Amino acid sequence: MWRVLVILFALWGSAASADYTAGGYTQAQTRFGVLQVVGQLGQQRVLFNGSDLGIENHAYSIDGVWAVQGGTQDWAVLTSRHGGNMCGGASQIAIMLTAGAAARTDEFGVCQGGPIDLRVTPEALEVDISDPTPRVAHQTFRFDGAQLSQVAVAEATAPAAGAGQAVTRWLGQHPQRLTQDPSEQARFARVLTPLQMDELSRRMSGPGDTRQEGGWIVGRACQAHQCNTAAAAWAVRIRDGAPFAVFYNRGGPIVFAGDQQFADPVITSLLRWSLP
Repeated sequence: MWRVLVILFALWGSAASADYTAGGYTQAQTRFGVLQVVGQLGQQRVLFNGSDLGIENHAYSIDGVWAVQGGTQDWAVLTSRHGGNMCGGASQIAIMLTAGAAARTDEFGVCQGGPIDLRVTPEALEVDISDPTPRVAHQTFRFDGAQLSQVAVAEATAPAAGAGQAVTRWLGQHPQRLTQDPSEQARFARVLTPLQMDELSRRMSGPGDTRQEGGWIVGRACQAHQCNTAAAAWAVRIRDGAPFAVFYNRGGPIVFAGDQQFADPVITSLLRWSLP
C-alpha cells in the first residue's frame, strides 16, 4: 500500500547527495504545497496544490522531495509505470516546486535500469540511473527547472577476468549479465571488438540461461522480441578462462574464436545449433 510523505527530505548544506530510495508515496507535503497522485490504478495523474501537471500513466508514485539550504525551490522525483510488458517497466519524472508553480520533465530513464543515486544543489537536481549498455556505468540526468540534460558515465577500466571461480560465478545468472561486467568485457576483448560486444549484449536481451557443460560455462539467449531471427552464445573455459562467442542468424552462425579447441564437444555442439 502506498504511503503519505508528510515531511520534506531536507538535505541541508550548499549541496547534498543521497543513495536513491524510492519512497512509493501518493502524497508529499513540500514547503510550497502538496504534491499528490490521484485517480484509479491504470489512469493516474499528478497534482500540485490541486493543479494538474498534465501527465497520465498507469501508475505514479512519489519517490521523495528534497531541498538544500539556500535553495529557493524543492525538488521531487516520481516513478512512472506504464503497466505493460515492454522494456523497463518504469521511468522517472523530476519536478521543481516553487511558490505557486511546478516545472517538470518528461519521463526519462525509459528502457534503462533504476535510479541509484541523487544529488541536489540550490540550482539543480541530478539523478543517476543504471544502464545495461556495456562499458557504461550509469546515465546522469540533470534538471535545472528549465532543461533536462543527460550524460553517460563510463565504467571504470578493469583487468580481464580470470579462471576458476571467476568463470563459475555466472552459473544460474542470465547470460546478458556477463556482457555488462567490465572484467568480462576485458576478457572478451581477445575475440570481440567493442561493437561486437555491444551486439552480443543486444542478442542476449531476451530469454536465456547459463549452465556448466563439460569444462565450460555456457550462456545462451536470444534477442528480446526477435528470438526467431537473432540469438547468441558465449562460452568460457573454467580451467584457463578462454573465451568463445557465436552469433546465430538465419544464414548460419558467425563465430568469434579465442584460443579454445574446436574439437571440444561443447564448442562443436554450439557450432551445430541453429535458429529454428
